[in-house]
Amino acid sequence: MGSIQRNVVYNVTLSLSQVLFPLLVFPYVSRVLGPEQIGEIAFVDSITQWCVLVAALGISVYGVREIAKVKNDFERRSVVFSELLILHLIATVSVSVFFILSFNTVSSMAPFRHLFWIGTGILFLQSLVMEWLFQGLGAFSYITIRTVAVRILSTLAIFLAVRGPEDSTIYYSLTFFGMLMNVLLNGWYARKFVRFRGKGLHFGKHFKPLFYIFSFAIVTSVYTLLDTVILGFIADKAEVGYYSTAMRVVKLVTTLLVAISTVMVASLSFAFHNGQREEAFSLLRKSFALTVFMGVPLSIGLGIIAPNVIFIFAGSEYGPAAPALQLLAPTLLLIGLNNIFGMQVLNTTNNERLFLRAALVGMVISLSANFLLIPLFRATGAAVANLLAEVSVCLLLAFFALRRFPFRPDWKGMFQAVGAALPMFGWELLLKHMAMPIWVETSVMFGLAGISYFFIQYFIWRNPLVSELKQLVLPKLGIGKKN
Repeated sequence: MGSIQRNVVYNVTLSLSQVLFPLLVFPYVSRVLGPEQIGEIAFVDSITQWCVLVAALGISVYGVREIAKVKNDFERRSVVFSELLILHLIATVSVSVFFILSFNTVSSMAPFRHLFWIGTGILFLQSLVMEWLFQGLGAFSYITIRTVAVRILSTLAIFLAVRGPEDSTIYYSLTFFGMLMNVLLNGWYARKFVRFRGKGLHFGKHFKPLFYIFSFAIVTSVYTLLDTVILGFIADKAEVGYYSTAMRVVKLVTTLLVAISTVMVASLSFAFHNGQREEAFSLLRKSFALTVFMGVPLSIGLGIIAPNVIFIFAGSEYGPAAPALQLLAPTLLLIGLNNIFGMQVLNTTNNERLFLRAALVGMVISLSANFLLIPLFRATGAAVANLLAEVSVCLLLAFFALRRFPFRPDWKGMFQAVGAALPMFGWELLLKHMAMPIWVETSVMFGLAGISYFFIQYFIWRNPLVSELKQLVLPKLGIGKKN
């Protein structure tokens, strides 16, 4: 197995852990804390994460690319690492001052001051996590092992410590301690790859590319983070709980698609930097094919069984989250495509300004739709605004990427994926007429949908990707090996 394939396997494993652990934890926490407490935490964490985004200056994306370019040169790697770390720390201290002043002076934030102090710790620790260093080096085996170990400990702590609605502070505190463990482990492991340099540093060369990436991150945060904040200021915290629950489900599934992009960014940056254009084309074609192959059925399937998913994932109290989840389901595919056209094409070819233009349009649409729809439709209105923003950004990123770069996606695969996913509607109609417990109905739906989708892709469309996956997976399961 090649290094890229290994990294994809590691990153998909990492992403699966991002799905599986919340699937264990959130159904318990949502029922123990209730929509109101979940909404309060989501409100505070959305503001915290927005400040984290501002303090990061785009380094979490830019750092992967820059480290990948110099991954074979220890001295240059150490210099780049030191420059970006110092910039991140300076920005974090500045943002932290603003953050603390805000929740101590704004009346609508004051009731949650105890949670915001925890958020301050999370904000500071984010500057020391340095995940971009290991992603740029392709050290996905370490990232996976460390993350899974920390999540196991955090999960055990949640089940032991969170017992009722009064434990919301403990629940949010465990996020801080999980991050602290990551910081300590990363600092210890980074010594193998870099040495901190205090001299010979030049920060100016990073300002222009960071400006575009940072601006894009801030702009996109309007429809990825601030929609929850706007909802929190306009509506009650229960509505925030419903919307954040729907978003949490979408983000869990999205991690599987984004895992591919995270691996590809480092590999594509290295290929473009070294003039390996054919290698870059090959990587992009594979990435697009896999994103479509996974994203289309996930979007359609999640939209069909959204009420079941909400009931199983969060409980009957969160029923109003189902319409929001149905509206957000298509964003699974849209986010995957945005990562290809934006992160993998425009970002790796230094076309960040086009990235920013698309995001600005998405921001305007999101703000307009949020302030228009949230007062009328609450969580559902926020979901509509999010979908409209993602559609507009995806269309613009695709236009810019395909105009500036001679990469031609296999659009036929998109239509084939939709055709292969259509039987899901029939399976759902059939199962609805059978008296089954919701757990059984959902499990059978997943099984039948998966079988029919792979059958059509393999036997009717003759999708070569299915054959490649079969050759990769079956030997690992001991199937098809010769004696």
